Formats: sequence, structure tokens, C-alpha cells
Amino acid sequence: MNSNLIKAVIFDFDGTIVDSYEAHLESFRRALRKYSLKVDDEEIYRRFGKPAKVILAEILPESVHHLIDDIVMEKRREFIETSSGIRLFKGVEETLRYLRSKGVCLGLATSADRPSVMRVLGRFSIQHYFDTVVSSEDVVEAKPNPRIFILTVERLGVEPDDCIIVGDSIFDVIAAVEAGMRIVVVANNPYQVEGAREMGVEVLDSMDELKNII
Repeated sequence: MNSNLIKAVIFDFDGTIVDSYEAHLESFRRALRKYSLKVDDEEIYRRFGKPAKVILAEILPESVHHLIDDIVMEKRREFIETSSGIRLFKGVEETLRYLRSKGVCLGLATSADRPSVMRVLGRFSIQHYFDTVVSSEDVVEAKPNPRIFILTVERLGVEPDDCIIVGDSIFDVIAAVEAGMRIVVVANNPYQVEGAREMGVEVLDSMDELKNII
């Protein structure tokens, strides 16, 4: 892809724009404790990029699956408190500002719920950089299903060939490939970056390196 033809960049949110790993882990821990449940942190960490409901369905025994909706709601409540520790990854705002100066459209495609995402975007005053935000409320199937990226492209009014996706997980990679879109991965999640490399995806050490592509 010729970088001069890139009209839009679509970002994943958690793990790509913001370092929210520990905040999400702690909100999972607290929510599960309310129901006298516990899982290994690594089982959650390896699944970052999927919606909370999907993660819980994969890691909890079927005997407690009837509690999943309640646990998800409790996690969202806990995240209001645990999200106070979230920070932007290095170079994120500078990169967003650079892309806007180049006339590139920006989209956010996240498996997280909209209220949580907008709250965090507002805290860092970066919501104005994005032309559209597509969240879990907008699609039935979450990543690695490609629908979230396809919908974001449609809302931006560009063609898939004119876009590049920036993510951090193998689920972003699979969804992008299924959508027929180019993706680069920022090496923020050590549990998933090797899988991205094995699929031949370009890996950036930090968000700053995106400026070398566009």
C-alpha cells in the first residue's frame, strides 16, 4: 500500500490508545470476587481485545454462565474506579495530532462499551480527534469478527484499501485480514505480539513509529 493513498486510520482502544490492562484486570478481579469467583490473571490477559462477556464465557465453568451478565455489569461499575489509573501510551496524542494535520480521517473501533470509552477519551481530552467511535453497542459480533472494522470504514466514508488499522492483539489482526484491510500492531501486549509477527504483520515498538508509515 502506498502511504500517500492512506485516507483513514482506524485505532483499537484498550491496549493501543490507552494502557488499561491493569485497570481492566482489577475490575475483573473485583467483579468476580463479588460472586466468590477467581481466575488466573493470565487467562484474562491473553484474551484482551475481546468483550468482557466473551472473555468470561471462555474462562468460567458452564455452571456459572448464568451469572455472566451480572458480572459484566459489576465489572463496568468497578471500572469507573479502577480506570483512574489508565494512562495514554507514549506518543499517542502527538500521533493523532500529526495525522489530523495530514488530513487523515480517524476512527476508533473498540469492543469496549461506549460509556467507558467516552469517559476515558474525555479525561484525556482526545475525543475531538476521532471522526467516529464504533463500540460494542454498534455491532453484534465482536472481534475477531470483521464487522466492527467494516462499519467504521462505512462511517468514515472511505474504501477499505484506503485505510490502515492500528491494534495490539491477534483479534485485531484476524478481523482486519477478514475485512481485507492492512493492519499494523503496536507491541504493547507481550502475550499477543508474537502471534501477530507469525502472521506477517508489521509490528511497531511504539505509536510514534506510525509517522514513518503515513
